Amino acid sequence: MIGHESNTALLQQQAAEAKPAKKKKPTAQTKSIAEIISQIFTISFDKDHNIKPATLTKTDFRAIINCQTTVELDLHLSDRVAEDARKTDPQLNTLALLVVATSRCREDAQRKVLLTFCVRLASALWINRHRESHDLFQDILDGDKGLDSTPLRFLCNAIAALYNKRIEHVRALVVTPPTTTHSLVDTLPDSTLPTPTELASQRDNLLLIGGLWLLAKGQCDPSQLIVFFAELLEERQSRTKSKRDVALYLAEQYAQHESLLADTLDYFKQQANEKATHGKRLQSALEHSEQEAARLRTQITELKRTTEEQSQRIAALEAETTKLLHTFEEQQLDERAKRTHLRDNTGQVKARAFNLLTEDVLEPLKLSLSALQREKPKTEVAAHHIELAVESIEKDIKWFKE
Repeated sequence: MIGHESNTALLQQQAAEAKPAKKKKPTAQTKSIAEIISQIFTISFDKDHNIKPATLTKTDFRAIINCQTTVELDLHLSDRVAEDARKTDPQLNTLALLVVATSRCREDAQRKVLLTFCVRLASALWINRHRESHDLFQDILDGDKGLDSTPLRFLCNAIAALYNKRIEHVRALVVTPPTTTHSLVDTLPDSTLPTPTELASQRDNLLLIGGLWLLAKGQCDPSQLIVFFAELLEERQSRTKSKRDVALYLAEQYAQHESLLADTLDYFKQQANEKATHGKRLQSALEHSEQEAARLRTQITELKRTTEEQSQRIAALEAETTKLLHTFEEQQLDERAKRTHLRDNTGQVKARAFNLLTEDVLEPLKLSLSALQREKPKTEVAAHHIELAVESIEKDIKWFKE
């Protein structure tokens, strides 16, 4: 029994020694940022000899985010990548994703280098690349005269205007093909004419890149950028919306413990609550304004009525004043006439009295006095003259009484 066990142990040992040793997996070599970028846009062909579109794998995406060292990207690399990207990424889909990864890069210096490279690459790929600009966004912003509310809005309007004009131009060419090459305005000889759909895609990707560029420059608030990207997403809505697909997508994100989606939903929920609260405040303010307007209208109506009454009273007072003035003027004229008449009567009285005293009274008295002084027999003559004077005075006294 003991011998059997020893033989079994020996066989197991020999079998173990006979097994080949497990091969160790070769350690994957870490690619540099320059190599990643070159491989993203490099030209390759599928089995049908068609050029494969540029792709940014999840591995390379994470590698860019987690990059810890700063690597300079020379101009020659930019030129080589641009030449390939014109064929592998004409709509800038992969470049836009690369800019997103760049914006999330944890190393500040490397993020700036990568963003500068991406903007230079975008400037070599967009519709106005013949201008040979290295920073199309800065060139556009240099034309901002402050008429738009924000740099983001100005940049968006400028890019959209350029691309919308080109899209209309391409659509017109489809209807009436050009007879000469001069009709192809701004069309480069090294490229085929893009379709309106391709131009629209390139426009939207440029808007995304421009927004992230402004965020990196500190010229755009994250809240503004969230609203802007939400507007871009509205144009990506499917024609046939499925609530089931939305529910499954949310379930998938939850199963993957995705927190950013939860933060995004919470942000828009808070925005909706703030808008609702703001809307209630506006509604309350509107109702208050309407009540105040109604009160003011009532007050205006009352003031108009009071004004009309006052106007009527003023008119009546003016008429009464005019009447009193007329009466007063008439009274003044009457008084003036009376005073004139009295002056005339007084003159007549004075003249009559003067004549009476000088002629009818004074002279007879003088004569009587002279007669009395000469001789007594003549006293009778004086008495006669005095009697005549008295009679005359009595007659005149009656006139004074009238």
